[in-house]
Amino acid sequence: MDEIRSALEWLRFAKMDLSSAEFLLKHKPLPKEIICFHCQQTAEKGLKGVLVLK
Repeated sequence: MDEIRSALEWLRFAKMDLSSAEFLLKHKPLPKEIICFHCQQTAEKGLKGVLVLK
């Protein structure tokens, strides 16, 4: 059960990073580097969530 809870927590963190990237897309000038960073963090945290379950 702890694995599921931990995986869900990682996925929650990933969702927050994705939301941040989406929010930043509305700004001018476009902060591309920070958006890319949040997208990379989304992928990394999502993968960590999957790996916790394996």
